[in-house]
Amino acid sequence: FDMRTSDGHLLGAKTMQPRKASAKPHDFLVIIFLPWLIFTLIVGLYAFAYEEFAPLVWALVCASGLLALLFISMGGASGKPAQMALGFLVLTAVCVAVPVGLVVESNYMSEFWQVDSGADYHTVSPRAPSSSYADASMMDFEEGSFVDTQHSLGYMKLGEVFCVAPIVGPATSWEHFTPQVWAVGKNCCGQRGGFSCGDLGEVGAHSGVVKREGSGNYETAVRMAVSAYDLKTLANPPIFVRWTFDADAYKGNLWTGAITMAAVASGIHLVGSGAACLLLSRGLLR
Repeated sequence: FDMRTSDGHLLGAKTMQPRKASAKPHDFLVIIFLPWLIFTLIVGLYAFAYEEFAPLVWALVCASGLLALLFISMGGASGKPAQMALGFLVLTAVCVAVPVGLVVESNYMSEFWQVDSGADYHTVSPRAPSSSYADASMMDFEEGSFVDTQHSLGYMKLGEVFCVAPIVGPATSWEHFTPQVWAVGKNCCGQRGGFSCGDLGEVGAHSGVVKREGSGNYETAVRMAVSAYDLKTLANPPIFVRWTFDADAYKGNLWTGAITMAAVASGIHLVGSGAACLLLSRGLLR
């Protein structure tokens, strides 16, 4: 028979406490791979889609961040620590993936798309007007063309040296020659002379990858060189190139470099996700 107190409660009855939700083994697979997949996706989007679909990339980044916050809030409300941990790891993946993706895009893919979208000219004469090659991205100069390092100049601004040197053809007479194309680089020359940018030391190099620099520092350096060496003033804006032995190989190296950096970052993040899951498992499986 029941033994009840005067207020109707059973004697000896224990108050039922809600059980704390514990993580299941398959939860840890999700904790490892979902943040890693989101990290890899965001880095890949910045590297290979940001150039033409920047608004869409940012929208997907925001959606991933909201997904992380949803996991955190739901895990907190339902008392599921594994879900909260997943949310924090996804949020961390998003926060790390954005700068990594932007570095890949700025260091490799931005220039790659520029080179890929322009025209490729062969047997270019350094004497030809620069306006004839305004849409160029790669230029292969006529045999015997070289970088005239004796007329190079370095313009320093904010701790960086912007180096320029005219590209001249064979048997060029400076009395009748107006430099149209200039080899350029950063921190690879002296104030006057000493130009060593790009593949200058490569025997047989006579190609250039067009560099578009919006700050105007190379234009300033060219004006200073024209004045310092008493060269003829250009009628058209000059073309700036990175002197290279093989322009096609340079373009391929940009693509390879972007893939390599993205893959290395993805691998490091996967290892980090595994390590984080291992640490979390000690507390979540108790």
